[in-house]
Amino acid sequence: MKKILVFFYIVTLFSSCMSINRSREELNVPLSYVIFSFDDGPNIHEETTNRLLDILELYEIKAIFSLLGERVDANPQIVKRMYDEGHCIVNHGYSDKWARGMREAEFRENLLRGGQAISNAIGREFDPKLYRPHGGYYNSKQINICNEEGYLIINSNIRVYDAVLPGTKKDKVVKSVIVKVEKQGGGIVLLHDARDSNSRMEEELTKAPNGAFNRSWIPETTEKLIILLKERGYMIGSPDIVIQNNP
Repeated sequence: MKKILVFFYIVTLFSSCMSINRSREELNVPLSYVIFSFDDGPNIHEETTNRLLDILELYEIKAIFSLLGERVDANPQIVKRMYDEGHCIVNHGYSDKWARGMREAEFRENLLRGGQAISNAIGREFDPKLYRPHGGYYNSKQINICNEEGYLIINSNIRVYDAVLPGTKKDKVVKSVIVKVEKQGGGIVLLHDARDSNSRMEEELTKAPNGAFNRSWIPETTEKLIILLKERGYMIGSPDIVIQNNP
């Protein structure tokens, strides 16, 4: 009986939530246009985020970085670099608790605290106010809170769930991204240069150094994707083109 109740609770929870998954058309991304986005950073393990920024700078690409406030507080210098180099910074909430598990007051506090962490790191008010829910799901009450606080939700359409995969699966990630981009004609790619909080990541890396919490393969995988997408005629562009129209 207990298992049945848990099952129905999970079904009810998900059915009442909306996903960040959208189509290219819903995101107003032009045909053959690709935007990269990276969640859960910044990450200093093996200089992952800094190496990723180096690659983006090499190819003159601006990306979306959805940042956890707890990580921002620990690594403000990387966030300042993102800002100075013209990348689009998005509030991913302060903690690594999934948004869909939060009640309204907790969600609002987490949202505002994440935004304040970014403001502190870049040395000015966080603007425009952009948000992507941690865990990828949110509800109508949370949309209302975002609206009240002046936040625009940033969704995506190319999602390959790389966060649960180790580096040994990087070729699978590349193939999956290419297949989905070609199927949809472009869009916003979601990858992860970190995973969850600093403390949990350190704990998981101790247990499994080459497991899914090791994101050090993401920079080189991103470079491979950039090369392959350009060879296929896709333009890898700035997030600015969709910020004002992203539902």
